Amino acid sequence: MLTRSFLFLAAVVLLAPGGCGPAKLDEKRTWPVIPGEVQTMTLPKQSRPQRVTVEYESDQPVDVGIYKAEDVKEGETNLPTSKALAIDRAKTTGSIQADLGPDVATTVTVTGLGKSATVKVNVHNKK
Repeated sequence: MLTRSFLFLAAVVLLAPGGCGPAKLDEKRTWPVIPGEVQTMTLPKQSRPQRVTVEYESDQPVDVGIYKAEDVKEGETNLPTSKALAIDRAKTTGSIQADLGPDVATTVTVTGLGKSATVKVNVHNKK
């Protein structure tokens, strides 16, 4: 009886982590951005809630935002800040986070401001 209990407990412990949490996300990009240009990275839907973190570094101030993908139209340059899940304005380095529900496709945006910039972006859902 003790052996069965141990085997059951071992099975639960070993199998439980496999189905928990969203898929691992770790996207890195480096973009050249000119003033007024918007670079985008669309992230796929996840079946479970997740917290997305965007870390960025730029040689010139840029705007960095996280939006629901449905709120960002292709080619759009005037993104409504009211629809941003998280946004940093006119900064050269930083980190922003957004908590997403299940099945929410997301778009990360980087907008060039006064001068051309080179921007390094790392998007992840690590805790």
